[in-house]
Amino acid sequence: MAATGMVNCSPYGLACSECNELVIGPERSQYVGKREVHHFWACENCGHEFEMMVDLRTIAISKPTSSVSLGA
Repeated sequence: MAATGMVNCSPYGLACSECNELVIGPERSQYVGKREVHHFWACENCGHEFEMMVDLRTIAISKPTSSVSLGA
C-alpha cells in the first residue's frame, strides 16, 4: 500500500492516483493520536490501495475562526 502526499480531493471523495477514478470514502480509518488519523483507501476501478495521513493541527490552523460579537 502506498502512502500518498498530494491528493486530488473533491467534496465527494478523491481521485485515484493510478486511474483518476473517483473514490468516495476510505475502506477504514485509524485513530493514531490526538492530532493524527490515517485513512486507508482502495479504488474499486483498478484495485490501487493507498493511505492518507490527516494532521488535525493543519486543518485547525487553516480554518478561519469566526468572532462572535455579544454587543453592548
